[in-house]
Amino acid sequence: MKKIFTLIAVAVMALAAQANELTVCDNGVVGEDAWNPIPVYGYWFDAEGMTQQIYPAEMLTEMAGGKISSLTFYSAASWGEEYEDYAIAFSGGEILLSLKEVDQTAFDEADPMIGGATVVAHVVPSAGSLYLTFELEEPFEYNGGNLLVEVYWDGEGTWGNTYFIGEETEQNTAYFAYDYYGEWSERVLNVLNKVTFNYEAGEAPVEPSGQTAAPEIVTTPADDVYTITGQVKEGDPEAVVTLYVVNEDGEEVAVENPLVIPRVDEDQYVTIVAYAHIDGQNDGRTEIIVFIPKRIITGVDELISGKDVSSVRYYNLAGQEMAQPSGLTIMVTTYTDGTSSAVKVIK
Repeated sequence: MKKIFTLIAVAVMALAAQANELTVCDNGVVGEDAWNPIPVYGYWFDAEGMTQQIYPAEMLTEMAGGKISSLTFYSAASWGEEYEDYAIAFSGGEILLSLKEVDQTAFDEADPMIGGATVVAHVVPSAGSLYLTFELEEPFEYNGGNLLVEVYWDGEGTWGNTYFIGEETEQNTAYFAYDYYGEWSERVLNVLNKVTFNYEAGEAPVEPSGQTAAPEIVTTPADDVYTITGQVKEGDPEAVVTLYVVNEDGEEVAVENPLVIPRVDEDQYVTIVAYAHIDGQNDGRTEIIVFIPKRIITGVDELISGKDVSSVRYYNLAGQEMAQPSGLTIMVTTYTDGTSSAVKVIK
């Protein structure tokens, strides 16, 4: 959805602002003094262009685990009437805002552009505004890392040189590039814009504690099946456990957790691998060989052939149900009296 931002919208936003508001780089200078055309190089707004900034994680700590709903940048004119000539001068066209968490805190001068950011807002700017605000179309989940803020414009607008309030930094924390008469020109700057984030607070992410504890694999035997469950150890209650069966080629094949394997008329040895993992942590791994003894055939079992069949179901060796038998398959027959039998078949 495209939004035209006006002074009325600024007033409404100020009234609606909740406690979850964070402003950074608020000790800066008028952009012209720092030669700061970021986040939009308005002088070339009638040509395709892009700017990027990296806001370090330590500036944004209070937002960690929350969801960003809007961003506002400040033109030099927002400082007061004496700077009114520095209001936003470009207009028309379309501006896209993209966000991404990144590892680095500065741009590499030799190869500065960072790709892969997610488009979160579209804006058509209006000349004369004091602010440039992006209302996100979907909240952006911020996990506490360095935040890349990318602003792209399509070159379909009207140019107008505009400066924004920013702070000088010790590193190359900003980058801009634009189509200069058919050739792209680019430059890195040691500056960051003043910006206000509106966000919905959330729980701060858990700091990685290193290796996640290896999970436990528990087997529960029954007359007809063995149930195999992967579960976390007491020290990692938030970890997720996934199960895999190792096939004849040594490959780990994902299966359900818990895994139910029918007992058949011969002993089985199944290699089970379990991983416990938490986002941002290493995987704890456990591997065991589960021995599943064959079913004990009784006199009742030998008479089963005379019973009425209720259903026949097929399973692969990982315990997953199949529509039709294929290869080595476990066939489970259920009878009208509630009993069942399981045998291996090859199709």
